[in-house]
Amino acid sequence: MVRRPAISSINTKNKNDDVHSLTRHPTSSLYMLVKKDREHHAWQLPQGGIDPGETVLQGALRELEEECGQHLKVNPVETTSSFYYQYKFPDAFIAKHKRNYIGAKVQFIRSDWISGQCQPDDHEIVDFAWLLESEIKQYVTPEYFNAITPLLRYPNSSS
Repeated sequence: MVRRPAISSINTKNKNDDVHSLTRHPTSSLYMLVKKDREHHAWQLPQGGIDPGETVLQGALRELEEECGQHLKVNPVETTSSFYYQYKFPDAFIAKHKRNYIGAKVQFIRSDWISGQCQPDDHEIVDFAWLLESEIKQYVTPEYFNAITPLLRYPNSSS
C-alpha cells in the first residue's frame, strides 16, 4: 500500500482534481490504487506474488517496481505484514487457469510515498489513481473496501 502523506509545501489553493496528480488534496493523505487489465475487480492496492526466498517486504517492493516503474520511491513504514485480505477465485478463473488452489491471501505492507510517479507497465497495470480514503469506495467492491479500511488508518494518518 502506498500513501502520499499530506504535503505542507504545496500551495493549498491548487484546485487540481486530476486523480493522477500527486498535488491534489495537499492537506490530506492520498492512497494509490492501480487498475488491472480486466473487467471485474480491476481497481486495487498494488499487489503481487512473493517469489521463493523473498520476504513479504521484498516481494512487495519488487512487485511495486514491476507494476508501477522504477521512478516511484517509497519508504516502508513496516517490515512485516500486519493486514491481509483473503478471497476465493471465481470458478471460471480456476477452470481457465487450471490452478491447484482456489483463492488468494494478500498481505499488505504499508509505505509512504517519497518521490516519483506511478508509470503503469501497461501489461498488468493500465491505470492508477491517487485517492482520498473516502474516494476509494467508488473504485472497489464493498467487501474489498471493508477489508482494507483498517490498513488505511495508521499513526500520523491525516485522511
